[in-house]
Amino acid sequence: MKHNRITSLGCMLLVIMLLSSCNSKETTSPIRKNIEDAIFASGYIEQENQYTVSASADGILTTIPVSEGDIITSNTTIAVIKSDVQNNQVADAMAVYNDALNNASENASQLQQIQTKINQAREQLALDKANYERYKDLRVKNTVSQLDFEKAELQYNASQNNLLVLQNNYKEAASDLKLNEKRSLVQVNTQKAMLDDYRLTTSISGRVINVFKKQGELIRKGEAVAEIGSGAFIIKLFVAEDDIKKVNLEQAVAVHLNTNPDKVFNAKVSKIYPSFNTTEQSYVVEAKFDQLPEKIFSGSQLQANIETGSSKNVLVIPSSYMLRESYVLLNSGEERKVVAGRKNIDWTEVISGITEQDIIEKPKK
Repeated sequence: MKHNRITSLGCMLLVIMLLSSCNSKETTSPIRKNIEDAIFASGYIEQENQYTVSASADGILTTIPVSEGDIITSNTTIAVIKSDVQNNQVADAMAVYNDALNNASENASQLQQIQTKINQAREQLALDKANYERYKDLRVKNTVSQLDFEKAELQYNASQNNLLVLQNNYKEAASDLKLNEKRSLVQVNTQKAMLDDYRLTTSISGRVINVFKKQGELIRKGEAVAEIGSGAFIIKLFVAEDDIKKVNLEQAVAVHLNTNPDKVFNAKVSKIYPSFNTTEQSYVVEAKFDQLPEKIFSGSQLQANIETGSSKNVLVIPSSYMLRESYVLLNSGEERKVVAGRKNIDWTEVISGITEQDIIEKPKK
């Protein structure tokens, strides 16, 4: 019997506690304070002149003479790709060029043959000219017939034309051979330029940040081999479409580095990219540190808050006390319409609708 009374008493206490819990309400009143408006952005650290060295040809990597952390100058070899086939292409092009070079010289057999004919034609022209002039004098004296004179004249004219034709042939042949020489040289330079693609070099001085490949690996054209960085460290931030309109140059940025999570670093917005980044599905913003961290690493992930404005001595309520978009719940049970101003995750500015004397309840979730 005693046990039953204790059980009944316990149940009653439990019911009272539950009813009391159900009736408890969280309340507050508006207060005045200064609030900061900020938008969130994630991002990472990179160097101002950071770039990737990529392969310009397919092949096996025979040499990678650099490693992460190396300080390098411009035109430093980053990697060498096996180039036996391309070396043969250069050798073939050189052989063709040397042959074309010999053929274009004055001592080339083709030009020498034409030159021999020209020399013979000049000798024949000299003979025919002398014969023509002799017949011309004899015709004046009427000691040869008109027919014989005309034959001598025709022969002289034919010799002149023959020499002219041979000289033109020589010029055309020499021009064609010279053009062939130039074309062969272009092919040599082209093949040598393609051979240069098998040696990957740096364009500017800097530090090797990453090496993505190993010696002996097969690499395809366009694949990254190494990442090089130089210049100042900058902060790359990704800002949502809804927030980008609030961002302006020189706005303060509070940066939380994953490599140093217990410290906040101050920075300022230095650049706003005008186009939407489809890869990141956001807009890209750059910022620069007010003071560089003692230790900083390219590629470090981070989170940041970009301060977009502030309000001083404004009436605010906790953002969690807003009922729908523009209502609050008074402790009397009345839903009161308010005009809300700036807001962040913690606080919402109240422009009108309630005062500091009003008591509002936190809506139930």
